[in-house]
Amino acid sequence: MATLDPHLTFENFVVGPANRLAAAAARRAAERPGVSYNPLFIYGPHGLGKTHLLGAIARHAAKVSPGKTVHFETSQGFLSRVVEDMEDKGKEDLRERYRDADILLLDDVQFLTAEPHVQDILLLTLDALAQEGKQAVLASDRPPADIEGLAAHLRTRFESGLLVTMGPPEYETRVAIVQKVAETFRHVLGPGVPDAIGGIPYRSVAEILGALDRILEIQDV
Repeated sequence: MATLDPHLTFENFVVGPANRLAAAAARRAAERPGVSYNPLFIYGPHGLGKTHLLGAIARHAAKVSPGKTVHFETSQGFLSRVVEDMEDKGKEDLRERYRDADILLLDDVQFLTAEPHVQDILLLTLDALAQEGKQAVLASDRPPADIEGLAAHLRTRFESGLLVTMGPPEYETRVAIVQKVAETFRHVLGPGVPDAIGGIPYRSVAEILGALDRILEIQDV
């Protein structure tokens, strides 16, 4: 399983109009896995917090249901495990790797289209989890219909659950993100800094954090 940043929690995730539905759906998946929608498919451009939500699901599920097993995989991690298992076991046994998972979190699924057999294995895994009432949450930089090379049967499986998008943060959310990061990491910001950064129409959280880092470097000089 991928290593989780301890700061990827719901408490540290700033909710705004552009991500409210995704955040609510992610929390529900963590608290009631496999009950409402399966899979949950979260999509949006890079840097908007999709990985943060996956990490938050993992941590929240562990807190509210300590007995549940959560697997959080990057696309590269999933691909590596497929290769390992193909060498050791054979395709028919690959679904067993994640059968113990109550929640499977898979990031950047758009990168899993190069090999048809990987898509087959992912479909088998998702079907096995769904049949046992377990939760899958997938993240991508685009909706299933726009993922080039995605097999029709896997696209249908992705679309069979809930698809939610995340968009660029608006002014109030950008300001709140700066304030939350400063609070979390105990940065002391000069007067008006959150408003100044928030006033720039950055289209991703990553861009906002980059701007904040530059401000902090200037302050420390």
